[in-house]
Amino acid sequence: MKNESTEYELLFEKYVKDLESAIEEEKENIDVSEGDKTYRYELAISGRVIDVFRRYWFECDKLNDNEDIEEYVNPKDFVVDWLSGLHQNLYEIINSLPYYPIGIDENGDYS
Repeated sequence: MKNESTEYELLFEKYVKDLESAIEEEKENIDVSEGDKTYRYELAISGRVIDVFRRYWFECDKLNDNEDIEEYVNPKDFVVDWLSGLHQNLYEIINSLPYYPIGIDENGDYS
């Protein structure tokens, strides 16, 4: 059996890297200055950032479905709460989302 926390930790490292990259790319498209109170919100709702957020939400959910891994990590906790503290700047941007761009289908699966 694989070490569960290692699987999630490796995925989280990729998430942080991809999120940082998406934010850096989107900074060029933001019309407000970094000190403006809408700056984090504008970054959070950008297409690249939302794409990374959704992709890793689904990847975390996929790990949860892996029968070889006994641990369960709530995807919301993974993509939002795990950023708090060590990655506070990323947390503040993601926490600025007005809603989570994730749906649930008729079978209760994320979509």
